[in-house]
Amino acid sequence: MDIDDHRHTSPPALARPAPAGEQPHRTEPLPLPHPTAEPAPASATPSHRDPSRPVRRSATPSPDRGTPVPAWVQARIRYAEESVAFERRLAEHLAENEAVTEEFRTMARAAWDRARQQYPRAFATFGSENPSMPGTVGTSKPALQQVLRTGNLRELVTFLFQGVSSDLVPEMLGGREDPNPEIEQERPSRRQAQGRAELERLAVQLNLDDTLSVAEKQAALARATREHTVQRHPDDVRPPLSRAERPFAVNDLGLTWMPASSVYDLAMNTGLQEASEDTGGLVLTGTAGSTYRFLVHAARMRDQWGIDLDLGLIRAGMIAMSLSAGHHSFREVMRGAQLALDSVPGHDPALDYRDNWGRYWNDAVAQLLLGERVDARDGLFPDEHARALLDVT
Repeated sequence: MDIDDHRHTSPPALARPAPAGEQPHRTEPLPLPHPTAEPAPASATPSHRDPSRPVRRSATPSPDRGTPVPAWVQARIRYAEESVAFERRLAEHLAENEAVTEEFRTMARAAWDRARQQYPRAFATFGSENPSMPGTVGTSKPALQQVLRTGNLRELVTFLFQGVSSDLVPEMLGGREDPNPEIEQERPSRRQAQGRAELERLAVQLNLDDTLSVAEKQAALARATREHTVQRHPDDVRPPLSRAERPFAVNDLGLTWMPASSVYDLAMNTGLQEASEDTGGLVLTGTAGSTYRFLVHAARMRDQWGIDLDLGLIRAGMIAMSLSAGHHSFREVMRGAQLALDSVPGHDPALDYRDNWGRYWNDAVAQLLLGERVDARDGLFPDEHARALLDVT
């Protein structure tokens, strides 16, 4: 398969000062060969299709047992495996990035200040008491004010998520935005995850079981739920849990956070899944509608309230939180962000996302890394690991 991932050896300068460190020098990547053809020279790019997308292979009979797996199949598998590991490290890197956190603090403070003027009794709207939601600190005014002063990125994202999803922030900006037609078209493909359905059946069964006490029923449901929550020790969470988060985030069994991927999934015959097969992007629950709304309202704050917000940093924070919580994949967040950027006149073209195997280090992601190279396994990015399996000369 022939792929031009549009990388550049000199990414554009960042809109904001980046931490010390140069982007590593890159050479043009070798193209991935089509499975039925001889490897093409690095400069060869077919003129009849989008060079950023690999050719879809035609259906072939299943190989006999013991038949060696073709290198191009191994490469696709390796790309997916390395993408999972890389996205985890990328989320951890961005979650504690000071510039990203402070950008969300600026956005949260702007929303709070406007609410104080327009809806002074609506402060609790920014809070949550839902233990399954990362970043929950309660709904009291002191707790929310503490988030504005010293809250971590997770707390700030939840603060703003509550304000946006409740439509308080949209109302202060003149009304709810129009839904994005591409996201709306995709949503019917989202279905309840099997694990979630099993939990709901168990809850019904326990409720009808007269041999158990209420405490025993709650304990049994908690044990069954634990399998579907974020599987990480509370002390290993990044950024570390705050004192305000811990009572909501931790019980006797561990973290209480419920990933969206434990609630929803997408059928394999959906358009997003089929497109992902071509581009190599991971799929969890579909295009990130929350990211779309965050960027739309960040742009509205910038235009209507004069708040200096960097959309690239806002997107970076959504990547950090969505990936670490198991809500979305990198591709899903970037797709949601791109749909928002497409609605912003004159947005920075360096932020545009290219949906191909070079997704983790093209110009758009260079913005996310803020001048630093996220530790790539063995010094290689996912596509470089995949290419190493191919006999390309």
